Amino acid sequence: MLALYNLMVSVLFLCLLPLALLISLVKPNISRELEERLGLCTKEFTDYLHALKKAKKEIIWLNAASVGEIIMVRPLIKELGERYPNSGYIVVTNSRSGQQMAAKLFGTEKVILQPLDLPLITRRVARKVKPKLTIVAEFEMWPNIIHDLAKVGSKVVLINGAMDNKILKYYRLFPGLLTSTLNKLDLLGMKNETEKKNVQNLGVMPSRIRVTGDLKYDGSAKKMPEDERKALRDSLNLPENAIVLVAGSTHPGEEEIIFKVYNDLRDEFKDLVLIIAPRHIERAGEVKRLSASFNLNTIERTRITTKDVKGTTDYEVIILDTIGELADLYGVSTLAFVGGSLTKTGGHNLLEPVFFGKPVLFGPYVHDFQEIAEALIINNIGMMVRDEEDLKNKIRLLLRDEALRQEIKGKAQQLIEKEKGALERSVIMIEESIKE
Repeated sequence: MLALYNLMVSVLFLCLLPLALLISLVKPNISRELEERLGLCTKEFTDYLHALKKAKKEIIWLNAASVGEIIMVRPLIKELGERYPNSGYIVVTNSRSGQQMAAKLFGTEKVILQPLDLPLITRRVARKVKPKLTIVAEFEMWPNIIHDLAKVGSKVVLINGAMDNKILKYYRLFPGLLTSTLNKLDLLGMKNETEKKNVQNLGVMPSRIRVTGDLKYDGSAKKMPEDERKALRDSLNLPENAIVLVAGSTHPGEEEIIFKVYNDLRDEFKDLVLIIAPRHIERAGEVKRLSASFNLNTIERTRITTKDVKGTTDYEVIILDTIGELADLYGVSTLAFVGGSLTKTGGHNLLEPVFFGKPVLFGPYVHDFQEIAEALIINNIGMMVRDEEDLKNKIRLLLRDEALRQEIKGKAQQLIEKEKGALERSVIMIEESIKE
């Protein structure tokens, strides 16, 4: 089945290559991305890799597909660095925004884009890096790269595993391929017993499966000291009495709902400021134009720090057009809405506001974070909203009731304390794989 998969992927690649080359002629950033997808690593990365090998350091390949996964694995990288000081790591990501976030957190030289899953490309990259250990976050299962990394002698471990319906949809075209790919992994750390049964039912040997919990409960936890909170609010020019609604990771169709709700609530809550963070920052201009259509005074985050704007506080809406800042902004919020949930996207990380003890609202389409959504609802920390009217009513309820917000803060701390531990269990599993 791998041969059939390779045939189809190769045909698709050859059909799309002329178009990609044509686009790359007019868009230099696309040209650079195409080179990386073809396994042509940057000089910075090649020099870094050479330095690691010259110092005889063992290499850890960490596959984190997107911004959320990169933030999640940051504590794991720190922990492994402390336990294995004679090692170096590379981060492989599957999106341009993920690459930018990883570069910001770990350094540009340590980051590459996921190579295309074609045998000639994956074989060359695997041989070039030759990691001692490969860690795959979530469920980023590309058959050829997994095969070739295992073939060069790398231990391959899955962390925070959960069956991804988007990936499963493609694997169904090639019966048996997912099972054979998963069985190339040395150990699989799944989020819960249900996910363990799912991979077991696919034919993965039970002796290779562990239940390690959800790293998201460990990965982003932070406490913001009062001086940091004040400095962040000051950098946004937020008055001390400002009530802040953060709408994070929004998608087309959601921003219009949020602007309508905000407009309806402004008469009652005159100090209410909206910070809206589109999931893809290249949409910032589009979101600003939409905001202007509602006659809202709007500014991009990056413009607040410029000399001509510094000191003004007459804007009502701030559009976040930076990468890697959203998680911190939840710390200065009064309450939060997490997007990708009123549209059929599947949701985004619902825990980021919870780590700061903030009430979190989300729509019904949270199938990618179903277990976390249920935990937040059961523990009366998060609220699911059906539509625009429901969102408005629940925001109004929370803004009117400070005692309720404080109660939610206490429950949030209890939930995090109860659920954390996946980091330590994942490290133990990784150590087990290395010793085998």
